[in-house]
Order: sequence, then C-alpha cells, then structure tokens
Amino acid sequence: MIVATAGHIDHGKTALVKALTGVDADRLPEEKARGITLDLGFAYAPRNGRLRAPLGFVDVPGHERLVRTMVAGATGVSCALLVVAADDGVMPQTREHAAILDLLGLDRGVVAVTKSDRADPERVAAVAAEIHALLAGTGLAAAPVVACSALTGSGIDDLARRLEAAAGSHAPAGADRGFRLAVDRRFTVPGAGLVVTGAVHAGTVRVGDRLLVSPSAREVRVRGVRVHDAVTETACAGERCALNLAGSRLSLDDVGRGTWILAPDLHGPATRLDVSVRVLPHEVRPLRHRTPVHLHLGAAAVTGRLLLPGGGSVEPGASAQAVITLDHEIGTLAGDRFVLRDVSAAQTLGGGRVIDLDGPHRGSWTLERRAVVAALDTMDDGRALRGLLATSGPGVDLVRFARLRNLPAATLDALVADAGAVVADDGSRMAFQGSRVAALAAGVMSELARTHMAQPDNPGLTRDEIASTVEAGDRPALAAALDGLVRTEQVLRRGSLLHLPGHTARLRPADAALYDAVRAVLEKAGLDQPRLTILADRLGRQPDDLRHLLDKAGRLGWIQRISKSYYALPDVVAELARVADVVAREHPEGLLTVGRFREMAGIGRNMTMPLLEFFDESGFTVRIAEGRRIRADWRVLASSSLHASAPEASGSDPTNLRVSA
Repeated sequence: MIVATAGHIDHGKTALVKALTGVDADRLPEEKARGITLDLGFAYAPRNGRLRAPLGFVDVPGHERLVRTMVAGATGVSCALLVVAADDGVMPQTREHAAILDLLGLDRGVVAVTKSDRADPERVAAVAAEIHALLAGTGLAAAPVVACSALTGSGIDDLARRLEAAAGSHAPAGADRGFRLAVDRRFTVPGAGLVVTGAVHAGTVRVGDRLLVSPSAREVRVRGVRVHDAVTETACAGERCALNLAGSRLSLDDVGRGTWILAPDLHGPATRLDVSVRVLPHEVRPLRHRTPVHLHLGAAAVTGRLLLPGGGSVEPGASAQAVITLDHEIGTLAGDRFVLRDVSAAQTLGGGRVIDLDGPHRGSWTLERRAVVAALDTMDDGRALRGLLATSGPGVDLVRFARLRNLPAATLDALVADAGAVVADDGSRMAFQGSRVAALAAGVMSELARTHMAQPDNPGLTRDEIASTVEAGDRPALAAALDGLVRTEQVLRRGSLLHLPGHTARLRPADAALYDAVRAVLEKAGLDQPRLTILADRLGRQPDDLRHLLDKAGRLGWIQRISKSYYALPDVVAELARVADVVAREHPEGLLTVGRFREMAGIGRNMTMPLLEFFDESGFTVRIAEGRRIRADWRVLASSSLHASAPEASGSDPTNLRVSA
C-alpha cells in the first residue's frame, strides 16, 4: 500500500517518514540545504524496521506554491498520513491539503500530531480537537489521531501499528482492468535508458508488455519493473513502480509529468470532460459559468474553463454536473478524481470526478444529453449500463463504454447479460435494452402479418419499409430486433425481403395472365430487352399500368428493374453481366468499353447506357475516365438478381406462388 503525506510546511512530514522507514525522502541538494521538501520524495519500509507491512510513502511538499506537486503525489495512492505539528496546530496548508485529500476521494488514513515533545498534553488535546473539527464531513472523519515525535520516537510505534492496520484492510481496486500509470517523474539511467515512476491506477504491468504513452500515443515496451525499490516482473494497481521503457527514438521530452503509460485500448485523450464538480465550503464566492481554472488530474495540470448549464453557478459547499473544456489534451477515464485551482494556481476552488469524455460541442445541455450524463454519473458499472440502455435512443456503444470505464471483456459481457441487453449482430457492438427490442420485434411481426393479409400478392417488406413504420429514434434498435427475428427464424428473409414463415404470395388471376404475356415478349426479345413503352404497346397497355405489375414482379424476383424505362428477365441480366466480363478480359487494359460491349451483346444503344449505369449502381462496375472496370464477379450480380425462380411459362400457377426462404 502507498501512503501520501500531507500537511503544512515544516510540520515534520519528512522527519516522520524517516522515523518510520529509516529513509530520508529529501533527495535534492536544495531540499537538504533548506530543510524543506520541494519535489516528491519516496521511501519504502524495510522488512526489519518499525513497519512490518510492505508500505511505501510519497512525501509531498507542504509549501502553498507547490500544491500542484502535492496533488501529483496524492493521486492514485491508497492512504493518507496527515501531519499536524503540535506547536502550530492546524494551519492554512493543513486545511488545503485536507480538502484536496477529500476531493481525491481518500477515505483511509491516519493523522499524526508531530512535535508532541514540544507541547503539553492539554495543547496536544486541543490540536486533536481542531483536527477532528477540520475532518468532520470528509472521507477522513474517522481517521485515528496519534501524538508522536520523530525526535524522541514517542508514539512512532503506535503510528506504525495504525498504518499497518490500514494496510491490512486495503484491497486494491481495478487489478483486473487495463493498465494505467500516472507519470510523476522521469529520468535516464546509464546503461538502462529512460525510466518513469508513478502510481499504478489500474491493472497489471509485466516485463515485455507493449504500452502507449498518452496523450502523445507513442508506443513503448517495458524493459524492466521495480516495485518498493526492488526488481520484479510485475506491478499492479495500488502500488508505485518504476518502469524502464524502450521505444523508437524515445526521449525524456516524450514522457513528462502528467502523461500516462497505459494499455493501448485505453488511449483516447480528451479536451472536453463531463464532470461532477464540488466547490469547497469555505470559498467566499460561487464558481460561475466560464470560470478559468487549472485542472489537476493524475500528475497533470492543464488550464481550461468551467461551463455550467444555463450559464449558472455553483455555490460554496454545493455540487453540480458541469463541462470542463481544456486548452490541451489530457489522458483520463471515467471515475478519475481531479482538483480545480484558480487561474493563477494559487487557490484550491474545488474538485470532483470525471463522468464522460468528449461529449458533443453543441447540445451539451439538451435533455437527451443530460440523461446520458446522469446515467453515467455513478461508480457502479452495471447501474451505468442499465441507465444508458434506458435513455440512449441510438443504443450503447459497448466498445466506447468499456474504454470509458476500463472494463475487461469478461466483465463487460457479464454486465450486458445481467442488464438483459441485446447486442446488434452487425459487428458494431451496439447494445439495446432487451424489453425495447422485444417490443419492436412484436411490432415487426404484427406489421408483416397485416401486410400479408392486406396485400396477398406482396412477398414481403424490405428493412427500409419496416423502418418507416417506427419512430426515427427506434430505428437503430429495430435493426437488432430484425436480426434476432431472422436468427431465430421467426421471420424469414428472401433477398432483401422479409416475410413470416408460411406466407404465400398470390397474384390475382388477371395479373398472372398479364405477367405470362410480359414474359413471353421478353423471352422472345433475347438480350435486347424492349423499352417499357414498346412493351406496353405490344400488350395494348398503358406504360404506367404495366410498370405497377413489373414492380410487383420485381419484388417476387421475376423481373429486374434496370431503369425507369427498362425491365429485364433475371437470366438476361446474368448473361449480359457475363458478356461484360468477357469484353473487359479481352481488352489490353481490362476496360469495359461501350462500343465493344454493345457489339458483342447485340443490343441497341437505347438499352446499353441504362444497363451500364445499372452495373455501376449495383457495384458490378466502376466508371473511370477511360471507360469502366469490372469490380466484382458477374455471378454475384447474377445471384443478387435471382431472388427467386420465375414460374415456368406453362404448367405453373403464378396465382399461388409460395415464397421460400
């Protein structure tokens, strides 16, 4: 377990850590010369010291100008050691550090009243009372208070036992999730290369792992791992570690304080954060819309602006959902804690928790968007997923949801199953509320039944036709409902048409007789199919009346619509596609030219151009400056045209055609 010290300058944090571990965390010459901590210091308890538990300490600066460094050291740790000197009592930086620990969500810790050898028992008791009042209502309200002296050793053993007890009850969260380390130091080691250190926020890292530096997306490989100042093969959530990294032309400039080392799937830097923000109760003014702020998250510090709904404000001590727009990209995920300071980074204003990343720039305050943010505003992943399923019309993008909340595949699958969600079959990994999909599926079945009864000569409906019967917001979920119905064979599919099992398409006798006449004319014409006006004239019909029958036959798969003026038998379309393929193969540059195709197919110019345009639209050919190229096997076009076999010219009854799956 990692413990972060906190407290006012010169209250004895570094001396206390040394008394507990035997390690002087001040490593810089200036720190030793001035007797104060200027940067993060680190110490690990040896097994033969006062501490028997494997504890590590992050010694943070207490000076008000170094709060950014303090936040970097306190982020991602498991326990706090708040230090208050008995002679000074609670001081300004004590209050600010205590507020920051609470904003970061720390609820495990111990308070040390140091320099107790300089004060009488009454003074120590008064300071303890101050501390209890300060921490009331925070996550550390129940933290034990221990009077001690690093100089005399008084109370140090008791403090060690309290810290060991906290370590014994500590179970690191997120060990099964993707790896994330917040970099707070980087340096080079002769013979080894680049080394970074930081707190492991989630997951496990192993020697040989390939990771990314975020937000720069630089690829790195882990050459070595150290935990508690010892070489090891792995490091996991709740620990501090040092990683020896290798990468193409990797330098110190690529990995600064505030960057993340993480699993590639988690990379997705953001400049716009939906957050839950809380203003510190002792602030004298509310936080207003568009207030410029410094955001401290992980070890990063980025400037930006706080945006509030309706241009409003958040009063001291109050909380609200807000949006923070940042001046630079930052690596973060849902649940990350942050601290907000004023534009000059001189005063802590509040802080909070990240809810969502890169929401819409427009429509941030619509009811639909606020419902999505409200659903995500929970640390319970299952509750968040169920809320999204209930509020998100377009469905829930499971890939994005898993990255946002750092969920392993097995955990995500279990959450989806528990929520009763339906996942689309199209590979998009979009999920929908099960009850919603079931209701839409029932509606599809009813719509098909009504259509079959009202239009007995209609073989079925297309997806677009079914979609037109539901609200636009339900159409993404409708796709999942249709996929499920087809998969379970409650609805059958023939080409692009959907129908109920057992549905039989019936032509009226007059239509059946007319179709037989149409087919006889088209078969006699060979490959050069007649224009609709000519076909209608031969049959003594009006073109518009005949078109209605031809479109109906097209739905049955008996006729292929080439254009508004041309219809052709499916086997004719197949043969013409084969001829086009031969023409292109014979050309030195593989081109399908108009003249050669017309000549080889033996068709007129009037039909040639509509047919070639049909080939383009169907994806069989592609138009280029020199002509056309074949882009698909002609048999694919033929099979897509032949949805069903047309009835034989004799010996069949087209008035009662069973539609097969």
